[in-house]
Formats: sequence, C-alpha cells, structure tokens
Amino acid sequence: MKLLSTPARRSAAVLAGALLLTPLTACGGGTQAATAVDKSALTIAVDSDSASFGFDPLRVADAQRQFFEGLYENLMTLQPDGSVAPGLAKEFSYSADNTVLTLTLKEGVTFTDGSTLDAALVKANLDRRSDPALSAYSAIAKGGAQEVTSVTVAGPTKVAIKFAKPQPGFEKNLTGTMGMIVGKTAAAKSASLATTPDGSGPYTLDATGTVKGNKYVFTKNGKSADAAKYPYTKITFSVIQDPQARANALVSGQADVAMLTSPTVDFAKSKGLGVSQIGGTLHTMVSFDKIGKTAPAFAQEKVRQAFQYAINRQALVDALHKGDIAAWNALPKDSAGFTEELNTRFAYDPAKAKSLLAEAGYASGFEFTIVGSAETQTDLQAVQKDLAAVGIKMNIKMATSTDEAFAAVATTPLGYAALGWDNPVGLMYGVVLNGFTNVQKATDEQLSAATGEAAAAKDDAARKTALTKLNTRLVESGWMIPLYESLTNQGYNTKKVQQVKFAGTNAYPLLSSYAPAN
Repeated sequence: MKLLSTPARRSAAVLAGALLLTPLTACGGGTQAATAVDKSALTIAVDSDSASFGFDPLRVADAQRQFFEGLYENLMTLQPDGSVAPGLAKEFSYSADNTVLTLTLKEGVTFTDGSTLDAALVKANLDRRSDPALSAYSAIAKGGAQEVTSVTVAGPTKVAIKFAKPQPGFEKNLTGTMGMIVGKTAAAKSASLATTPDGSGPYTLDATGTVKGNKYVFTKNGKSADAAKYPYTKITFSVIQDPQARANALVSGQADVAMLTSPTVDFAKSKGLGVSQIGGTLHTMVSFDKIGKTAPAFAQEKVRQAFQYAINRQALVDALHKGDIAAWNALPKDSAGFTEELNTRFAYDPAKAKSLLAEAGYASGFEFTIVGSAETQTDLQAVQKDLAAVGIKMNIKMATSTDEAFAAVATTPLGYAALGWDNPVGLMYGVVLNGFTNVQKATDEQLSAATGEAAAAKDDAARKTALTKLNTRLVESGWMIPLYESLTNQGYNTKKVQQVKFAGTNAYPLLSSYAPAN
C-alpha cells in the first residue's frame, strides 16, 4: 500500500510519497536516449517501494497490482478493456442465491517452492483471511461486508467459497491482490514472504540483481505457461522518489517507462517522450488518527471538518498543479458517487473553520506534526500556510527512511495520499476501514454501512446511491480531506516502447501490456 502523495491513481489503496527511500540520482537534459532498441529488457521507474512489506501480495492493495502480477497469478484476470476473465480459476459459478462461489482451477500450475495448484492450496490461501496484516483480505475477514464464512474443497480442482451475505459479481475482486495465490510453503509460513516470493507468475525475482528499496529485477519464469504473454525477458522496477529525477531517468534512457507528475509532463513531452494519461487520482489528506491518540484535537469531528474549510484548494491547484482539478469530493469527478453538493458545502471559508475550532474547544488553535517527502513537500507547505491562518500549526517533518514513513500512520494524526477509486469497496475495506491508515481502529457506522451497501449493490442505481453516501460521509467526517484530482501520467520512450495503454479505467497498466516499439 502506498502512502503520502503519489501521481498515480490508487485502486483499493495506495498510497506513496513519504513511504519511500532516498531517490536515485538521474541526469537531466538532452533528449531520450537514442540507443538500440533492447526488446529483451524493460525498466519501469516507479515512485515507491512496492515490496516495503516484503513479497506477500495480500499485505498490499491494488495500487501494487502491477508489481506483484509479475510474481503471482490471480484466480481471475483483469483484461485490457477492464473486464474480467479466467485466471488460475478457469471456470466459476454462483449458487442460485449468490452466497456460494465455486471455482474450477487450472491444472499443471507450479509455484517457485515446487508445490502445485489445487483446491487445498486455494483454501489454505483464503483461510489466511483472519490475519489482520493481510489488508487485501480485510473485506472477506470476519465482520467484513463481503465476509467469507467457509472455504470448502469440493474436489481436487474445485473450491467452494461461502459468503455470509449474497455477493453477486464478487469475481472482480479476484483480479486484484485479493485474488493472488501463494505457494504451499508461504501459505503455511507467511513469514517466508518477507524476503522470498512464492508465486507461479510469469517472472521470478532475481535476488542477485535486486537491491531492496532501490530496484527489483524480474526474470522470465520458464515454468509459467503464461510467460509467453509477456514480451520482455527481464523487467526492472527502479524506485525513484523524486518526480523530476524520474522524468530525467526517462529522458536519459535509464528508464523506458516512468510514472510522471503533472509538472513534469510538459518537460517529458518537450524531450520527445510519449505520455499516456487517465484521470481519477484523488490527492487527499487522510486522518490516520480519529480517536485522539497522537493528537487529542483529531478526536473531534468538528476539528477535522475545520480542515475542509481552511484549505484554499483552487489556489493550490493554480499555483502548483495547473491542469488538475480542485476537489472537495473524496471520489473522482467521473465516479458514480460524485456530488456537486460537496463542492458548495465545503467551499473555502476560513471564518467557518475558526468557528468550528472554537466550538470544539480549540479557539486558540493547536499544533501537530505531519511526515512529508520530497514529492509532498511543496503541497504540504501550501496547506501549512492555510492552516496557520486559522490557528492550526502543522509542523512538517521530512522522512529520513522508509521505516519512519510507514510508522507515521501510528505516530502522527494526518497523512497525505494519492488514492484511486477504481474499486471503492476494496479500497475502503483494504485501506480506510480495516487497513493500515486506520491503525487506531476507529469506527464510523455510516461509513461501514455505506461500504456494505456498495458491496451488495445489484444495479447501477443502488451502487450510485451507496457511493454517494460513502463519498459524503468521508468528507463530512473528515476521514478524508480531498485537495485535488489529477491525471495519472505514464511517460515512455517512443523509440523503445509502444504507446502505454490502461486497463479500462484502472490507472495501472497491465504488466503484460508493455511492448517493444516496432
């Protein structure tokens, strides 16, 4: 899961920024490197360390899907158009009441530990759902709106998943990290995944070329039947936190594809690079602490609401994010739950912010600390001035390590995230309600109810109603303090890589979609 501002849209969570190591240094200037096209290797410059928690795909959300789909296979697969197709499960069917999903598995699938796919292994994976560290499983754990009550081996290659409530369309969840399956060794002893992947994906980790937190090297898995769908023999994920350094790496030829922020898009285009774009990333301040453990003021909803009124979002966009959209909604403008009412209701009003603080007993304001990064620093400094104007002193501490940045969810009351809402239910259960942005275990009945309604919605109208409730409550409760909506930008070297395409509305291209230029 990625925390603190990243440029890419997050599905079911992520979050990056201060959760990153020191950026790599990349040289600037010039044009994209005019080297011979290497069709055997691809280097992708990313903004964060997807393996900060190790190589357990269940510990992260869909923001890390692209990285982990190189190492693991899903029970169902996401298609280039965003639709769902068979994966490790070659067939599926529901009971008449939609409370039981039966999967028929492929045969002949081998994992890196030597184990093979069967119904018992899938059951062993899904039975890990009681582990609170596995955020991808939080929605199906006991008490979740998509709770799985039992997993039964119905045959050597058949597994039956029983839900507490009807779950029509649940198969879509299995295209994300929730649907990734680990081998027998890892399913029995998940601690092994801290350092060693155990998957059946198209690639395996090259431990000799990998430097944790810096770069991850994948090489083709000769035992994978699906490896042929991936055109590159080797893929390297290069972790470069600084946005300009990522763009420079693309220009200089150190990277073939890179995640770009809006300010670096024009620079990349001026150097002859290609840029593919898709909307929907919400850059949002997230209240980690809603019970006042790290800062007493945050326990009061009126205080969190005061933040909504205190921040001049349009001024932030005009000064730092031209081309992006000021946001008062927690969900993207084109999403089903978006409502113009929030734009008016929480419009910039510092006097209202001061009034709410006074009502909450903080007429003289209060002080707290937020952890920042090179990527979030300028935004945080702009917000810092707005908050100071209403009496809130926000100290910005720059993270010096990944450990410090991740610890911020438990040691500071507020963070900054780039969230993608392609799968709102997954994001809510995997990140917001039960995930690591809520380590204080705060509860909100309205948020839980709205998320449950969205999960159970059987048609577009019901889904829109539920998501509107969810969006509204996220903002009025101050669990989310949205700032702006940005485009996700994937820059690519046109001499080496074909135009980058997104999978439907998902902001993360399929790893298999990257292809050498003709």
